[in-house]
Amino acid sequence: RADKPNQRNDSLPCFSVAVHEGLLVMDGTGYNFSHDQVQYAAYSLIPEEEKHLWHLQIGRKIWNNVAEKRKDKVIFTAVDQMNYGISSVESGDQKVFLAKLNLRAGGKAMSLSAFSSCAYYFSTGIKLLSREGRRESNVIISIFKLCLLFQY
Repeated sequence: RADKPNQRNDSLPCFSVAVHEGLLVMDGTGYNFSHDQVQYAAYSLIPEEEKHLWHLQIGRKIWNNVAEKRKDKVIFTAVDQMNYGISSVESGDQKVFLAKLNLRAGGKAMSLSAFSSCAYYFSTGIKLLSREGRRESNVIISIFKLCLLFQY
């Protein structure tokens, strides 16, 4: 899906060609694949070694282009995409940032009683911080507290 709030992006001529060919359909101000098989075919064209980076970039764009008051509405989509690209996260600061997002997503999942999702986000956050040591001890403690509360 490609869109911007209240603004259609006609600057991408390939989108109009794809709409004309029936590969994409317009949905308000955005575009969707016309069929899941079209989406699958497009995804299969991405080289395997680049897919993780694509997911990471998509997740970051989703997160960075949403107003703060709407972030809770996209938290799962953004964090899931970034987690798919976790192998492309290199710097310690990026790992800490993603761990904090997983903490936030886990907290929201817990509030929705989505316990398997909650466990996934907390364990992913813990894995991200396992090599960051004491530097982010407050985040580690928060994740472990919530993880223990969840398992209780």
